[in-house]
Amino acid sequence: MKKLVNLALLLVIVTSCHIKIVNNINTPGISFKVLKEESYGGRENESHEVVTGKQGLDALYKELGLGTPPDVDFTKNNVVAIFMGQKNTGGYSISVKSITVDDNNTVTVKVRETRPDGGMVTTALTSPYCIAVIPKSKEVIVEFEE
Repeated sequence: MKKLVNLALLLVIVTSCHIKIVNNINTPGISFKVLKEESYGGRENESHEVVTGKQGLDALYKELGLGTPPDVDFTKNNVVAIFMGQKNTGGYSISVKSITVDDNNTVTVKVRETRPDGGMVTTALTSPYCIAVIPKSKEVIVEFEE
């Protein structure tokens, strides 16, 4: 009986864990790297920002209280930061779904927003955000998934 209770408890713990791997995500021919993706600590208002140099990345990391930013080769890359804005519960997240580059050297960043599905969520203010390294381009367009 004790083994059965322990097994049931273990199953509850394992099934309630949410593990997200956000290191390198590849789309056909185009890759990007997620530097940081969190539910807490973003900006109060929905927005996005393209960072084109080290000073901008340093300022962004300082604003968000993230410590020392990673090294990014800004001769080949830009950084895009997307913010969902402040939400009154948990269950929200924002992430880069994919990126494409067109013939005019324009990068389009497709963004996925997740909202609570009606189940139980944390009662806390959240501010989801995602920071990703993308290929250098003349223009960056951020599109939100419908």
